[in-house]
Amino acid sequence: MEKQNMYLGNASKSGIFTYLFTNGKLKYISSTQDFERCTYLTQDENYIFAVQEIGDENNCGYVISYKKTSKGLMYINKKTSLGSNPCHIDISPKNRMLFISNYRDGYFSTYKINFDGSIGQLIHNEVIDSKKSHLHCAKVFNNEQNVITVDLGMNILTVYEINSNKLVKLSSKKLKDGKFIYTTLRGHNSISVFKYENNELELLQNILSYGNTPRDLEIDKIQRYLLVANQDSDEISIYSRDVNTGKLKFINKQNTLLPTCILSE
Repeated sequence: MEKQNMYLGNASKSGIFTYLFTNGKLKYISSTQDFERCTYLTQDENYIFAVQEIGDENNCGYVISYKKTSKGLMYINKKTSLGSNPCHIDISPKNRMLFISNYRDGYFSTYKINFDGSIGQLIHNEVIDSKKSHLHCAKVFNNEQNVITVDLGMNILTVYEINSNKLVKLSSKKLKDGKFIYTTLRGHNSISVFKYENNELELLQNILSYGNTPRDLEIDKIQRYLLVANQDSDEISIYSRDVNTGKLKFINKQNTLLPTCILSE
C-alpha cells in the first residue's frame, strides 16, 4: 500500500488542503484555514509556496511560504507578489529562487528563498507593458539554469539565465501571427495524452475530465495514477495510468472545494 500526501491549491476561502492518497483514493486530512484563493503551488523537499490570487489594477497579490510538518503545513511568512492577480509560481531549489507570474498587469517577480524556508530578498521585478501584458507562467528548465516566461497579452516568450542573485535576460520572441498554440483542458473538459519520441509528439488518447473547467493535473510519485482538478464542478478526477503506454482509465472522482492545483509529495 503506497501512501503519499497531496496538496491542493484552490479558489476557496479555506487555504491549502492536504489529502492522503492511497490506492487511487483521497482522504481529507486538513486545511490551513488561513488565506483565501491560494490557487497555485510549488514545493521543494521541506516547504510549500503558494500564490494568493487576489488584487486588481490598484492592489497586489501575495506569495506565501509554509513548512511541511507531521501536523500539517505551518505558516512561515508572506510577501507581496508585486503585481495583480498572481496566477502561477515555480521554484528553482538549486538556486533557492521563486518565480511569480502576475496575470492582470504582467509583472514578473523573483524572490530568494532563505534557508529557513521564508521568502527573502526581492531580486527581480519587471513588466513589458502593464496595460497590455498578461503573464501566464514562468517555468524553470535546462537543469535550473534558465527560466522562460509566457506573456499572453503581448504574445512574447522571454528567456533568462539564472545566476546566483540575479536574472539575465537572454532573448525575447514575439510570435508573428500574434497567437500561441496550446493544448488546453478547459475548452471541452478533456485530457489529451501525447507520446514524445524522436522530437515528435503523437496523440495517443483524448479522455473526458469528468468535471467542469479542469485547471491542473498531476501524476502521483509511483507513476500509476493521474489526478485532475476540476474547478467549477468541485471535483478531483482520478485515473489509473498504464506505465507502458501512458494511457488513462477513469476510476472515480471525489468532491473538494474549487480545486485549481495539485502537488504530489
